[in-house]
Amino acid sequence: MTEGAWEQVAGSAGGTVGGLATARVAGRAVVFAATAVGIHGSHDAGQTWHLTGVRNTVPFAEVVAPSGNFEQDRTIFACAGDGLYRSSDAGAAWHPVLVGSRMLSLATAATEAAAGLVLAGSEADGVLRSEDGGRTWTGANAGLLDLTALTLALSPQFGTDRIGFAGTASGLYRTRNGARSWRAVETDPSEPAVQCLAISPTFADDRLVLAGTEADGLLRSEDAGATWHRPPALADQGVTAVAFSTRYPSKPTIAVAIESGIAVSEDGGLTWRTTGAPAGVILSLSFVATGDGEVLLAGLHRQGVARSTDDGERWEVSNAGLSARLLTGLVLSPAFADDRTLFVAGPQDGVSMSADGGRTWVERTAGLDDPAILGLAISPGYARDRTLYAATAAGIHVSRDGAATWVQAPGAAAPARTVAAGPASTVLAALPGGALRISDDGARTWRAQAGAFGGAEIIVLALSPDYGRDRTIFVATRMPGPGEAAEVVLWRTVDGGARWDRWLVERDVRVVNGGQRFMALAVSPSYAHDELVFAGLGPRVLKPLRHAREKRAGQRRPVWQAADLGGGAVAVTAVVPSPAYATDQTIFAATNAGVFISHHGGDTYQPWSEGLVPQGMVALALSPTYPDDRLVYGLGLGGTIWRRHDDH
Repeated sequence: MTEGAWEQVAGSAGGTVGGLATARVAGRAVVFAATAVGIHGSHDAGQTWHLTGVRNTVPFAEVVAPSGNFEQDRTIFACAGDGLYRSSDAGAAWHPVLVGSRMLSLATAATEAAAGLVLAGSEADGVLRSEDGGRTWTGANAGLLDLTALTLALSPQFGTDRIGFAGTASGLYRTRNGARSWRAVETDPSEPAVQCLAISPTFADDRLVLAGTEADGLLRSEDAGATWHRPPALADQGVTAVAFSTRYPSKPTIAVAIESGIAVSEDGGLTWRTTGAPAGVILSLSFVATGDGEVLLAGLHRQGVARSTDDGERWEVSNAGLSARLLTGLVLSPAFADDRTLFVAGPQDGVSMSADGGRTWVERTAGLDDPAILGLAISPGYARDRTLYAATAAGIHVSRDGAATWVQAPGAAAPARTVAAGPASTVLAALPGGALRISDDGARTWRAQAGAFGGAEIIVLALSPDYGRDRTIFVATRMPGPGEAAEVVLWRTVDGGARWDRWLVERDVRVVNGGQRFMALAVSPSYAHDELVFAGLGPRVLKPLRHAREKRAGQRRPVWQAADLGGGAVAVTAVVPSPAYATDQTIFAATNAGVFISHHGGDTYQPWSEGLVPQGMVALALSPTYPDDRLVYGLGLGGTIWRRHDDH
């Protein structure tokens, strides 16, 4: 390990690529890939990739589209789980422009007459329309009977012909007046679930439109959407992606992703041949022009990007620089000095374990009904009981053999948002609607804490290190406010949940970088003596002042001291104090802009990111023997594993 710098212990190539899009700058192609950790870019036709965001990213990105005037305005749009994002500097910085609803589809006009037009399709609010490059928006749902807009496409001559299409879960719609109104088009079968669309680059001449359906094959129209038919070769198949080549404009090659792989047509979609298939489920396709031809890229579920130079006959994985695995949790064994065991988990990749200090990893998902892990906790007595707890959409699962196998905890089948474990076999589980379950016997039985938090969603859980004696639990909740605002409250109980007090209230907290997590929380290892709690909120880390209280709404609360991290930090993702905090006063904070350290009890912090590229850090974990080995582990954005010694 290099002295005084972070060392990458393990890479994490791949991840889910939901969308691909191509723009041109000075005659060269720029490719964008939408992933769960942000938008990646490539300047060499998908051979190598980089994460575009410098200060922030787009969490849970599913679709990406450059503006029709990208070469001049450098503007990109991205659909995410919580809204629509816009970048005006080719992805270096991202800003939310529509919030509060999952966005599913995008279309931008490529003609000068309508260069500022953008359509965005939402999960529940239909189609929204902007004429000024995404600065202002209006609804565009006249005639649209289904408000789940799965896919959108605009004519290459949209500025003059005003033609576009919208695919929904219950049928296909067309506009002929610039997306001001829509009309359902008749197809056979009627009301198919349309999940992808593509319009020929020579639409002005051939009037060709293709629509891929969930289970009814490919729909083809050669009269600008007036009539449709299904090519027999692709009937009754699921079509997940469609792409037109631009290599031979007079007769473009077409590729579609079907259940058995890739089908290619060279006669405008009249006949099809099945070619090779990359390993993995195909979610998106894009042809990219190169200096000596063209390549076909495929965005895959969990496997990253595959690349073909022969129209899909042969494929190779092309994930250099594409670290896009959505891992959010990192825990070390309490006996790490002896067993060298770490665990990581996330909502797309389940649980993985390393028994060699993070260098090699194996999946540990046997018995998990749903491998999407929303929270992972390890028993303080893991060296003895080998127990871990996982929060999933199917409930709390427990492993008592070091994650080799998992079983659902009795009485814990309801969806769980997060989980925490502490002394005395105590387990906390957060459920939707602000419901809390507490177990005092290692998740064998539960007691409910329904209604304690007024319906606010629980976002973080923590227990006192001396819970068996002081019965102290902390719960952070979030209640949505007007616009992008929210109220975040930190609650405390000192009697195991019988009574809860508001310990910290932050109103008008704004959505930052996706807003998926509003608070990072850590309890001092010496809490029994100092009663310190550290809360990361936005770019700050807060801690209560000793012996200072204020009275608010009839309750006595601590007075909080805030340390601004600076250095480009906009969101604290983790706060971790040293196991020997009482003597060394050391605490670490992970952020979108790297890691910060304090050797002064959290009063001030300094950047601590030397060697960390990219700097975004999702989680931190300190060696249980940190006072001796000074070892810190980090989980980087995209699933990379890092470590560093604190040489202070």
